[in-house]
Amino acid sequence: QTELKSSIIFCLDANSETRFCTCFKMDKVINLGIPHVGELIVENIDTPGLIQCLLVSETWKELAENVLLKRWKGKMFEACENGKTKVVQLLLERCNSEESGLNTKRKDGGIQDGVTTFMISCIKGHKDIVQLFLDHSEIIDLNAKDDDGWTAFMWACTFGQKGVVQLLLDHSEKIDLHARDDDGSAFTLACKWGPKDVVQLLLDHSDRTIDPNVRGFHGRTAFMWACRNGHKDVVKLLLDHSERIDPNATDIHGRTALMIAHNYGHTDIVKLIKAKLNI
Repeated sequence: QTELKSSIIFCLDANSETRFCTCFKMDKVINLGIPHVGELIVENIDTPGLIQCLLVSETWKELAENVLLKRWKGKMFEACENGKTKVVQLLLERCNSEESGLNTKRKDGGIQDGVTTFMISCIKGHKDIVQLFLDHSEIIDLNAKDDDGWTAFMWACTFGQKGVVQLLLDHSEKIDLHARDDDGSAFTLACKWGPKDVVQLLLDHSDRTIDPNVRGFHGRTAFMWACRNGHKDVVKLLLDHSERIDPNATDIHGRTALMIAHNYGHTDIVKLIKAKLNI
């Protein structure tokens, strides 16, 4: 960090040959009494460079923060999506919700319509940013739903973001673990889309709160979805917890998970279930 306290200016000719260079102490040049001058000096530094400037000295820190705030004001969603932890922290600490863009939602006509800044942080697996939001839970709804009724917890489970899911489980006093849409709960979605590590986390937690047998669309359970989509590892994991999972449950059409697996041609899963049920 000490070398960053000095700045070097290179003078180049048309062929990019160095003619001369000079080194000077930025803290001696910058006068915070006229901060716009200092900002002009650093405003062309990219965001990663400015974040490094935060570590150099109080003078550099103040200048870098001012430039970062101007550059990122209103762009909280973009900062969360791209994992800019220091930027998110700065926006949370120095701006109100409107200035920071905290309540921005995705609106592009895609499957993530209505996704919030907290949700996109969970989707992308940016654990440090998720922790920042948990620390500022008084200014953001951690259990808000997108246009399809999904919460951030549901998104994290669907995308298999194990570290984020564990963090949210550790803060279960702030997170609604029972939120659901037409398909079911976060547990249902994890089994439906197949991230085995997340399913294991939820099973380990379900002794206390999470219901692994919750029903969703057409009366399907999480076990049925895992069988339908051919997630053999998840099916095996659920069968290993058969004392909590009902493998013989039927949907509104009277079909069991075994029948569903057979209908979708998942012969390996059919064999697993038959072996477990001694059929």
